[in-house]
Amino acid sequence: MGEVLAVDLGGTNFRMARVSSEGDIVKRAVLSTKEATSVGEGLGQLVSLVEGEEVPTLVFGAPGVVDYSKGHVVYAPNLDQEFLSELSVAALEKVLNKKVILVNDADMAALGESELGAGKGGSTVVFLTCSTGVGAGVVHAGRLLRGHFSTMEAGHTRLGLEAMDEAEALASGTALARMAKEAGLVVDNPGLVKSAAANAGMEREVLSRVTEALGILLSNLAWLLAPDKIVVGGGLGLSDPFVLELTQQVFDRSVPKYLRGLRLSPAELGDDAGLRGAAFVESALATT
Repeated sequence: MGEVLAVDLGGTNFRMARVSSEGDIVKRAVLSTKEATSVGEGLGQLVSLVEGEEVPTLVFGAPGVVDYSKGHVVYAPNLDQEFLSELSVAALEKVLNKKVILVNDADMAALGESELGAGKGGSTVVFLTCSTGVGAGVVHAGRLLRGHFSTMEAGHTRLGLEAMDEAEALASGTALARMAKEAGLVVDNPGLVKSAAANAGMEREVLSRVTEALGILLSNLAWLLAPDKIVVGGGLGLSDPFVLELTQQVFDRSVPKYLRGLRLSPAELGDDAGLRGAAFVESALATT
């Protein structure tokens, strides 16, 4: 396959790139989501900006659960619900006159890190992004782990029995900000992490609560998937090496004995993981 157009749809921005078959970004463009009156209108603008009119295939990374068999998004709580009806292969192909491949955004990023980033060379790669929320994707032998729907909605798994024990409520940047406020701290997340790394005060206590939840979540995934690579990205996951250091300590206490020695690797591709991973989506979704 030659070049593809890669789209990463977020609550703040549409991002698009023309991407080579090797995952290199040829040209990129960004459009504020608020500036687009519809998904189709926004994509049309972006195609023009990246000079992608002649590129036949568009890979669309959507922040929600994708029905891979029917080609549409079925659940996207963090997205403008007015966009939801447009997030289908049929609707997008009609607007763009291109072949469209719809994929979960974390799955697309997992492919980027697996093929080109910190997961390169791994047989089973777990990618987890820890930012405002928590998302994940798994690549095994070059193929995405998926069923009828996209899988790995790790942020919605439970780490306890109560409603507030959902992983996103305990192991995300949003959770860190909430816990800091509850503890009476007047500091943003970057400031809290920096202070926690420098001293053992209340900031470290709060950060440790979040990294404990994150470490347990990752160890649960290790028990289920027995990966040889775990890659952690996202705004909180990559905010300071101290975050992964604390998380690793919890992970080491909880991981299966036969996986001890498995290190948590910081993601290497940043915000480009999904865009670059789009080059590998078609082959990764193949069923034969």
